[in-house]
Amino acid sequence: MSEVKNALEEYPLSRDNVDFNRLNLQHYILKDMFGYSLHPKIPRNQKSLKIADVGTGTGIWLLDILPQLDPSTELVGIDVDITQVGPREWLPENLTLRKWNVFTDVPDDLVGAFDIVNLRHFAFVIEDDATPTLQKLKKLLKPGGYLQWCEVDVPSFRINTASPNVPTDCLVELWEQTMPPKETRLSPKWVKGLPESFGNEGFLDITTDWRQQEGHTGIAMHWCNLPIHEMLADRLRSSNPEKSSKIAMMEKASVESRKGAMYAFDRVVVVGQKP
Repeated sequence: MSEVKNALEEYPLSRDNVDFNRLNLQHYILKDMFGYSLHPKIPRNQKSLKIADVGTGTGIWLLDILPQLDPSTELVGIDVDITQVGPREWLPENLTLRKWNVFTDVPDDLVGAFDIVNLRHFAFVIEDDATPTLQKLKKLLKPGGYLQWCEVDVPSFRINTASPNVPTDCLVELWEQTMPPKETRLSPKWVKGLPESFGNEGFLDITTDWRQQEGHTGIAMHWCNLPIHEMLADRLRSSNPEKSSKIAMMEKASVESRKGAMYAFDRVVVVGQKP
């Protein structure tokens, strides 16, 4: 187990061209799954809104909601690695980038700066308690501002099949090898309690939207995220080549997927308003 933990001390995925494509595709599958990128209850018609996307990755969430907003809106993509978004010259004039790590103090100029803050997919980043991160996100908001947090509940993992006779042995083995149950970094338990955490931090008018992964959208998400297991194997290759070779089962798992088997999870969007 220690070799897994040592190899995954930082962000466990690859931040390469494969993962950039995965992030962009995942955004649109999530949009199809939930029916929105920005929850309908969050006002977005005002002028001069200021919106932050924390952990922006490729910036795809900000770019997608841009047409819904008044041209006076200011968009800020925040991440520890802002190079994923691409050159400044190719971005809209009202979209800027800012380096910040959510595990450090909120910069003074960002305190109370935003009308809307968005965060997605920190399940592999926050190990055991989302409260400190939630408190910092709240600091980013103006009074009356909205926080939207979208997350995957990894412990809800199951394998769905199109029919009872579809084989799943290789998918089961791939999961067990790359997602060891005692590695809390890869199987966080805090997601189920995220709505309660919003309430404990004083957010008002909390809305919780749970969705199950199923059907054609579900298999699309499965194919989108299946390379994560190969990324985890690559991270282990340098520290434990034998372990990495044991989990190089992508092709066999893909065969089972083509026959109608997929990894499935519950996902949630939680929205709350700062007093």
